[in-house]
Amino acid sequence: MKNCLKLSVLATVLVASASLASAESIQLGSYATGAPSLGNANTAMNFAGFNVAPVISGGVGTSYFLDPLNVWAPAVPNSTWVGYSSSAGPGGTNPATGFYTFTTNFTALTTLPYAGSISVMADDTTSVYLNGTLIVAFGALGTDSHCADGLPTCSIVDTVPLSGLSLLSGVNANQLTFVVQQAGDQAPHLDPSGVDFEATLTAVPEPNTLLMLGTGLMGSAGALFRRMRS
Repeated sequence: MKNCLKLSVLATVLVASASLASAESIQLGSYATGAPSLGNANTAMNFAGFNVAPVISGGVGTSYFLDPLNVWAPAVPNSTWVGYSSSAGPGGTNPATGFYTFTTNFTALTTLPYAGSISVMADDTTSVYLNGTLIVAFGALGTDSHCADGLPTCSIVDTVPLSGLSLLSGVNANQLTFVVQQAGDQAPHLDPSGVDFEATLTAVPEPNTLLMLGTGLMGSAGALFRRMRS
């Protein structure tokens, strides 16, 4: 009877594990430092440095909400445009040429591979790193109308599919880094700089293996129980 109970408990745990593992989904999105959460699992984006100035200690500095006005497309859902200063966006002061780095940390519950997509807009263009690994390269976000390079038209969101991502299990153990390039090829007040993104990542387990093992153990437990009763 004791062995039968152990088998039943183990089978239940395996089946439950398969269900839970396949259910984890992480929603991320950009918003300014200190701003209320928009329902995302991540912390706010932090300004982490500029290539001609000292990197802010610890990579944690203030990022600011930017109003897209009629120049950039509205921010994607559950996000806002952000920049290194409140005047970096349309109608503000022309930012200096260089690379503006922003980071955001987030939590994952498992080390299983993750898949999903990231929707990005950036002026002039951006590369995106996950835990130091490049997942979106400079210039990979389309043409000018995609807010990827050159004139600040920014009318189309680019969505990049992601798969096979390795995340670290733990609270805020993972980091997305956006390196936004400011080309500086436009007249003052006509070349704003900013970034906006939303991403959804979902764990991709192998639930069939767990389910098959769990249901097999359930069958064994049932057979053992019937044999004991007879």
